Amino acid sequence: MKILFSIQDLSEAILKGDGKRAVEVSRYLLDEGLPVEDLIHYGLSSALHSLDVKCTMEEFNLLEIMLAGRAVMRVMDEVVVRHMEGRIEPDGRGRVVILGTIQGDIHELGKHIVRTILMAHGFRVIDLGKDVPPQNFVATALSEGAEVIGISSLITLTYPEVRKVRSLLHGRGGKGIKVVAGGAALQQATPGDLNVDFVARDVFHALHYIKGGEG
Repeated sequence: MKILFSIQDLSEAILKGDGKRAVEVSRYLLDEGLPVEDLIHYGLSSALHSLDVKCTMEEFNLLEIMLAGRAVMRVMDEVVVRHMEGRIEPDGRGRVVILGTIQGDIHELGKHIVRTILMAHGFRVIDLGKDVPPQNFVATALSEGAEVIGISSLITLTYPEVRKVRSLLHGRGGKGIKVVAGGAALQQATPGDLNVDFVARDVFHALHYIKGGEG
């Protein structure tokens, strides 16, 4: 049987900002049996990583990034979420997760993917957005009765800000709230380096931990 599309075709469609083709390729790949985890990891996240590399090499193109971001979210909304409906047992049961990109970083695409997957599994996600001060994570987690704080960053310069969150949290009596870090820069560090409970390699690694699994 002729193979119409590959995972590389998906990455290329994302990088070109071609949302329509990205959706078409994604549907085909899932229909052919590709696990949704692989679609996200090797297709969407791989494309986003390529954009991140361009940014660090001073090849920054805001329009290119915006179009790629729209293509990613179109795949998440039109393909991934619909594919997962009825195939998973929502096990978050309304548990609250506070999510945000730490102060000093304005990248959000990877965080949006995490938010979508967590919501699909039944978690109530409060997304604080980007460039979020450590004290805002803590204040919201305490006021909302959250069980988890998820911190995202693609910039190593944000390490000092990430380290503050758990200390502030414990100082206000929030020792029972777990702090999870993720993103291209943070996943290179250890929990001890960042003063967090867990460092996730990707969205499904984070999901496993937040659901109560081991690291």
